[in-house]
Amino acid sequence: EDDPVASFSVSNFTPIINENVTFTNTSKNAHHVKWTFPDGNTSGGNTLSYSFKGSGIYNVKLEAFDKNETLKDVHEESISVCVSGKAVFYADSVTFKTPINISFNGAFAGTITTFTQGVPVCGQLSAITVEICPGTYTYEATDANNKVWKNSVKITANSCVAIKLN
Repeated sequence: EDDPVASFSVSNFTPIINENVTFTNTSKNAHHVKWTFPDGNTSGGNTLSYSFKGSGIYNVKLEAFDKNETLKDVHEESISVCVSGKAVFYADSVTFKTPINISFNGAFAGTITTFTQGVPVCGQLSAITVEICPGTYTYEATDANNKVWKNSVKITANSCVAIKLN
């Protein structure tokens, strides 16, 4: 029988506080595994969801055991949890045809289907809000007339940046 080799995949290495992160066992030749999380909780499942309660860098450990528990291998990954910031995208003029599709950092973020009066608050239904760790990100928006907005935005912790598309 081959020795166990511990390994796992992580759904998000940079989650925001309280975001569920999925950890999936990808170990080879393991009869069973033991996960250890930063709060000391342990588990033996193959796929687990865990949320971090504060910002910081946390280590998650997986031990892979052979059938007799005479051999084991250990794998650890660091997860960097952040205090998030937000960007809210909106349009306040009917001169642009809806819908407006928004991509944020290369991924689809949502579609604006109505216009707002004034600057919306983050999370307002008529706007699209993105929540993410601090950093500088790119965005692209395209309306039904193929008008395109492309730019970058700096996200800071505990803040909301409003981006008007018109």
